[in-house]
Order: sequence, then C-alpha cells, then structure tokens
Amino acid sequence: MGTGPEAGWYDDGSGKQRWWDGSRWTRDYIDLSEPAIELRADAGPPVTGSAGQGWYDDGRGRQRWWDGTRWTDAAKFSGQERSFAGIVVDGRWMHFGALSEPAAGAQASSETGSVLLKRGLLGKPATARILFGPGGQITPRLLPRSVQAAATYLFVEVAGQVWLAPVPAGQEAEARQFATWINAVSEHYRYR
Repeated sequence: MGTGPEAGWYDDGSGKQRWWDGSRWTRDYIDLSEPAIELRADAGPPVTGSAGQGWYDDGRGRQRWWDGTRWTDAAKFSGQERSFAGIVVDGRWMHFGALSEPAAGAQASSETGSVLLKRGLLGKPATARILFGPGGQITPRLLPRSVQAAATYLFVEVAGQVWLAPVPAGQEAEARQFATWINAVSEHYRYR
C-alpha cells in the first residue's frame, strides 16, 4: 500500500464519510449527521493525492493510524473491548496483532502446549501457513521453537486461521474464562 489506505469509507476531514478508492478521494460521500443518510456526490474535498496521516476506520472494527504512506500497528478500539493474552474482542470483531476477523464462528479453548502438540492441532495449520502467534506467522520450521509443552495457550480458530496466544503464568483460569467468553460472543453473532 504505497499510495494510501485500502479502499473504503473514511472521514475526509470535513466531517463527511467519503469513498477513498485506494489512491484518491472520489466524489461519493455520505453525511452521517443527516437524519436520512443518502449517497451523494460532489467535487470532492480539496485534498488530492494520498490520504494524510491520521486515524482511519480500517473496515475491521477498529481505528488504525495511517502515517501518510502505510498502516502502522497502532490501533484504537471502541472502549467496550475485552482483551487477554494479546487477543482483543470488540463487538463483532476479533483482533490479534495486525490480524482482524469477524467473531462469528470462532472457537476458542485454553490448552497446554503438550496437549496441542499431542493432538496434532498445530502441524496442519503451520504447514498451510494459517497458524499465527504474537510474532506473526508460525511455519513448520518455527513450530518447535514457538510452542513450549509446559506452557498454556489460548487456542482460537477463526475464519480459516489459527491464533496461538501464550497465557501468562498463573492466569490459566482467566484464559479458560476468556475462551468461554469468545465462544459465547461467537455464538451470539453467528446468525446476525
């Protein structure tokens, strides 16, 4: 993304949500302060070129900082989010580092590394390149160094990905509660 944020609706600096096509502002906008929200078109804001730095809705349930040339890892949430071991659940969205997926359909559990390895729950996702830890993707080569048999992990399957978050020592009960809560949120949004 060298020219701007991904295509989407963003505040154009005038208080309106305007369509950014990935490289420039378009004429299309909506004004959320109006009682009847309608798609409108005008000449566009005076800004040309790439989007300036600022907080933008990334379309994934959070605000992310755009530094003028690329997304950074800085993120803001609604204030109603719950987080544990680096996994954030905010309404319909789940976040883990730079990853964001809808919460609907997610399945979570709290397991020791030895159980995960014994059941073979990590080998296929690592080979398929869909296993992620706090440092990013976990490949088969990184798997032995990424999973400690005695450690506890929050294991989340969401939208074709597997997230593996290490649980801080002594917080195993909190990890089980958070996994149960993720499953409840997932079920709540499954059919909405």
